[in-house]
Amino acid sequence: MPPRGEGLRATLRTLLLGSPRGGRRWGSLTALALALFAVTFLAYEFGVFYHSGGVVLLPFHAAIVGGTAAFWAGYGRKGLVAGWALSSLPLLGMQVEWATDISPRPLIDRVAYVVQPDGLLVLATVGLAVAAAGFAAGAFAQKYIDAL
Repeated sequence: MPPRGEGLRATLRTLLLGSPRGGRRWGSLTALALALFAVTFLAYEFGVFYHSGGVVLLPFHAAIVGGTAAFWAGYGRKGLVAGWALSSLPLLGMQVEWATDISPRPLIDRVAYVVQPDGLLVLATVGLAVAAAGFAAGAFAQKYIDAL
């Protein structure tokens, strides 16, 4: 029987990084996260998704895309870190598109808007909340289907 600390450490590692049964193809997860970034950016740019106006704390369409991806990560036992990356990059795609709409400002100001630390921290926090909800729903759905 392993020591108590080893079992807890293994459980946390599995929760954060995924189960060996879920596969750990970090390259494909990174490509998927970047694709979600690009799709969300283009959907906002071409008007498929839209900004509701005013102060946007939780962009609805980007959160739905990220939450669905986090659900998939939870269902596929990919790990919460993967779910967080998959839910944060669509939010970043929305912010980059928002910065392209600030037309009278120079390019350096638009880039600075996207990479400012407080804005990235807010996106990471919102991405974590969306990821936690989507990941938990996916993990529970996977457990429920296994139980059936």
